[in-house]
Parts: sequence; structure tokens; C-alpha cells
Amino acid sequence: MLKVFLEIPNTIKVVGCVSFLINASTLMIFSLFGLYLHDRLHIDFSKIGFLDGAIEASSFIMKIFSGIVSDFLMNRKCIFLLGAICLFVAKPLEAIATNYWPLFQAKILERIGNGLQSTPRDAIVGDWAPKECKATCFGLRQSLAALGAVIGSIMAAVLMKSSNNDYQFVFWMATIPSFLSVLLIVFFVKDKKQCSTAGKSAQRKYRKITFSDIRNLGTRYWILIGVACSYMVAKVSESIVILHIVSTLQLPEYMAPMCMICYQLASSFISLPAGMISDKIKSRENLFITGITVFLLSDLLFIFGNSVLFMVLALVCLGSYIGVTQSIFPAKIIDIVPADLKGTGIGIFNLACALSLFAGGIIFGHIADAFSLRHAFIASSGFAVVSLIVLLFSKRQARR
Repeated sequence: MLKVFLEIPNTIKVVGCVSFLINASTLMIFSLFGLYLHDRLHIDFSKIGFLDGAIEASSFIMKIFSGIVSDFLMNRKCIFLLGAICLFVAKPLEAIATNYWPLFQAKILERIGNGLQSTPRDAIVGDWAPKECKATCFGLRQSLAALGAVIGSIMAAVLMKSSNNDYQFVFWMATIPSFLSVLLIVFFVKDKKQCSTAGKSAQRKYRKITFSDIRNLGTRYWILIGVACSYMVAKVSESIVILHIVSTLQLPEYMAPMCMICYQLASSFISLPAGMISDKIKSRENLFITGITVFLLSDLLFIFGNSVLFMVLALVCLGSYIGVTQSIFPAKIIDIVPADLKGTGIGIFNLACALSLFAGGIIFGHIADAFSLRHAFIASSGFAVVSLIVLLFSKRQARR
């Protein structure tokens, strides 16, 4: 493990640290957000689902824009930095907002920033990652990001307890790690010079992106996009997950962030090993199938569980699913797209995920309002079964 870590370029390690800080900052707010909307502002589940879907969709839409722009400018760092600055600016806006629409606008800005930084971040990792350990590099970044989310959740719980459930105070404190992430990008992240797919040295200032480039991403790539759509629509938003756990176990407000710790720890611990296994066995599709099967198990635990043990197991399964799929999907895309279209390929993937998440957020929010939170997970498990069928079919087609 240590030998593998030493082989990873320093720029990727710095990008991982940036992800750690950004996620710590984000989870300090996000782990409380659903509870704040529902219990303090009395917002319906359907509106919370719409908000979660809209903000995630805006994030993913910006990912395709930032991917194409980073390929066009041949400068990923500047887009990465712009996204981190937007994330930093959004935090004070969230702290001063006290009703639905100002919070909605602040979250949109935050998610736009997240979308701007996400694709060039992954493209930088893809640029610097050695060929023999690409998934390992993505797994390291994902592990550090998930660990940052754990620390952010713990900090949110501690600050809520010490401030007598002062949400605004916690939101203000979230600006500190966000500011540190901006400094790391400015001083320590470096772009790597690229070569065009035609084999010429990329000495020109811009890389023109055309529709023929998008078509040339290949059939295998578009099959992968179809798989991503089918499994992302099945995912219930974390806000709904937290509300379900708090409601089922009758937890106090300050304990809400702690619900995310098992989820994020599982994601953190599984991401790097999953990436290393994927690099060694060279069969990323089998790990996709494993991930979605574990996701289906988490839904079943949420549906039938009514104790702390069941909820912890459900969160561990959900985090493991995220850790497996999020470290392997980018690596699979890097495997099959041209070298100077990595940002575009990841960006289109994120756009497909955006539309799926938006649809899922609306569907599950309305189901929770019309029936119950438990029924949202029943619907999610149905979508997960469909996703597994699509994945098995796509694997068969890819072999052909």
C-alpha cells in the first residue's frame, strides 16, 4: 500500500487534499440542510426533493461545461480554481439566508462551483495518473474526499452541540476549509502539458472541440453513459436519507450530521481498495455490478430497518456503493476516450448523471409527501433492479 502511495504524483495528492477541504466545508452545511429546511423552515419533502435534484443537476451541468472549456483552453487549473472560489463565496450567502429562495440561490451557486471544479479536477488526476494505476489514483482522491466529508460531519455535530443548535454559526464556520482549498489550488496544483490525438505537440493556445470529437468518443463510451443514467436515477438524496434516519430513530437535531459518518467512512475506506482491485483485475464492469447490488441491499435495510444497527448497516452499504462506483466510473471513461478529450468525456458523463439525479429527486420527494419516506426507498429499490438489468445487458453488448 505504501509503495503504491509513493508512486502517485504529488499533484494528485494535492488535488486529494483540496477535495478533502471542499468536502469538509460542504458537509458542515449539507449534513444539516435537509433537517434545517424541514424542521426549521417547514418545507415539504417534494420541495426538498426538487431542491436536491435542481442543485445536483446544476452541478452536473456545469461539469460538462467546465470539461469542454478545460479541453478548449488546455488549462484545467484556472477552471478548477474558479469553481473553488464560487464554493467559497456561496458559504456566507448560505449563512445569512433564512428562507427557502435565498437558500436555493446560494445552494445553486455552491453547486455551480462544485460542477466547475469537479471535471477539471478529475481531468487533472487523469492527466497525471500513471497508466498502470489510474483507478488507484482516482480511488485515493475519492477516499480523501470522503474522509473530508466525515470530518465535516463531525465538526458540524460538535459545533451544533456547543452552539445550542445555531445553524448559522455552523454555516459561517464552513467558510474556513473552503478558503484553505482555494489557497492550495493557487500555490500547489499544476497542469500537465498535453498532446493532441493527432500526435502533434499541443503548442497552440486552444484546443477546438467539434461535434465530430463528441461522436468519436465511441460506442463503448455511450453504453457507459446509459449505465450511469440507469443507476443514478435510483439514488435517494442524502437529505431524504438523513430525514428518514432522524425520523425513524427519533434523534435530536445535533445528531443529524453523525448520520453521514458511517456513510462517508465506508465510502472513504472502499474507494482506494476498489480502485486498486479494478486496476489489477482489469474488469471494472464486475465491480459496477457489485456496487449496485450493495446499493440495493442498502435500500432494503432502509425499508425494513427500525433500529440503530440496521441504519448503520444501510449507511455502510450506501457509502460502499458510492466508493466503488465513483472511483471506477472516471477511470473507465479515461480508459476509452482520447487523451485530449478527457474533460469532455467526463463532462458529458456528468450531464447524464445530472438529468438522472434531477428526475430521481423530484420522483422520490413526491413519493415521500404522498406516502412516506419509507415508500421512497421502496421505489428506489425498483429503479436499482432496473439499473442492474441494464448493466448486465450492457456488459453483454460490450463483449459482442
